[in-house]
Amino acid sequence: MKKYFLILLFVTYSGAIAGEKIIVNLNESIKIALESNHKFKQAKLEYQKAKEQVWEAYGSSLFPSIDGTVTYSRAIQRPRFIIETPFFSGSFPAGSKNTMTASINVEQPLFTGAIFLAVRIAETFAEISKQSKEYSESELIVQVKQAYYTCLLADGLVELAELQLKRAEENLNNTRSMYKAGLVSEYDYIKANVQYQNTLPALTEAKNQKNLALNNFKLILGLDLKTTVDIEGELKYSKFSEPDYEEGILKMYNQNQLIKQMELQVEMQGLVKSYQFTDHLPTLTAFGNWQSQAQEEDVRSFDNWRYFNSLAVGLTLRVPIFNGFTTISKTEQAELDLKVAVEGLANTKKAVINEYENSILQIKKTEEQISAYEAAVLESERGYEIAQKRFESGLGTQLEVTDALVGATNARLNLLTTLHDYYLNHARMDLIVGKKLNEIIN
Repeated sequence: MKKYFLILLFVTYSGAIAGEKIIVNLNESIKIALESNHKFKQAKLEYQKAKEQVWEAYGSSLFPSIDGTVTYSRAIQRPRFIIETPFFSGSFPAGSKNTMTASINVEQPLFTGAIFLAVRIAETFAEISKQSKEYSESELIVQVKQAYYTCLLADGLVELAELQLKRAEENLNNTRSMYKAGLVSEYDYIKANVQYQNTLPALTEAKNQKNLALNNFKLILGLDLKTTVDIEGELKYSKFSEPDYEEGILKMYNQNQLIKQMELQVEMQGLVKSYQFTDHLPTLTAFGNWQSQAQEEDVRSFDNWRYFNSLAVGLTLRVPIFNGFTTISKTEQAELDLKVAVEGLANTKKAVINEYENSILQIKKTEEQISAYEAAVLESERGYEIAQKRFESGLGTQLEVTDALVGATNARLNLLTTLHDYYLNHARMDLIVGKKLNEIIN
C-alpha cells in the first residue's frame, strides 16, 4: 500500500513538471488509471449522485416536511371600508401600517401506496449506478491493457525495424565490397541498396507509432502528456489458465456487469409499474400549522408589538376519482417499459454468451498461430543465414538474400502482432466473465 501511495504521489508531481520520468508495469498502470482517469472519475461521481438520490427519496416519502416563514408588510396606502346608512355615510381605514406574520407548517405522509416504492426505486437505481461504475472500472482495465500491450508491440516493432535496418546495412556493405572486387554484378549491388533505402522509412514510422502509442497510454492513465513514461515488460508468450466452458458461463451469469445492470433494470421497471399503479389509491397526510401575527401602528415601538398565536392540526385525505385516463395510460406505459427491459435482458445474455464463445475461439486461434509463428521465426532465421552464406560463396543471388531478410522480418512481425492479439483477447475475456480488480491484479 505504501508503494502504491508513493507511485501515485510521484505521478501527480511528475505531471506538473516537464522532464520527469516514471517507470510502470501493467499492475501499476491499472492502479494509476483507476485513480487518475477522468472518465472513470465521472463514473464514480455519478454513483455518488445516485446514492444521494436515495436519501432524497427517503426525505420525500417517509420524513415530514417542515417549513417556516416570516412576513413583514408596510401599508403605504391602506384599503378603506365604506359604510352607507340612512344615518351615516363615510369610510374607515382597514388594518394597520405594520403587519408581521410568522408561521410553521408541518406535513407528514401517513399513507400513500408508493410510500416505500420510491425508496426502493432509488435504491435499485443506485445499485444500477454501482454496477455501471464497476463496468466502467472493468472497461478501463481493458483499455489500460490494450494501451499497455500496444506500447509493448510498438517497442517490439521499433526493435524489429532496427534489426532489419542493421541487417540491410550489413548486406549492403558486404555486397558493395564484393561488387568492387568484381565478385557480384551491379544488379546485386543495386538490389541491396534498394532494400536498405526502403528500410529507413520503416524505422521512422515505427518510432512515430511508438510515440502515438505512448501518448494514448498517458491519456488513458490520466497523466500529463509531458510526463516521460518507461514501460516495463516485453511481448513474450505466457499461457493463461482458462476456465472450463460451463464454469466460465456460470461465472459470467453471476458476475458480468452488463447482465447485472439489465437484471436490475428489469427489477426497477417492475417497481416503476407498481409505483404508477399507486396513483389509483388514496393518500392520507397529517398537517399542523402554527401562526403568530401582529398588526400595529407606528405609535407603538417594535419591542411592544402585541402578537396573537394560532395553532391548527388536521388530516388531509385525497381520493383520486378521475383524471382523464392519465393514470391508466402511465401504468400501461410502465408495463411496456418492463417488457422492453425483459427483452433487453434476454438479448444481453445472448450477446454476452456469443462474445464469450467468440473470445474462446479467438484465444485458441492465436495460441495455434503463436506456436506456428515461433517455429516460422526459427526457420526464417536459419533460412536467412543460409542465404547469406550462399551469396558470400557465390552460389546464391542477392534476390535470395533479400527474400530471406523479408521472410525473417515478416515472421517476427506476425509473432509480435499475434502475441498482442492474444493478450488483448484475454483482457476482453476478463471483462466478459466479470473478473474483479483483485483477481486481475493478482
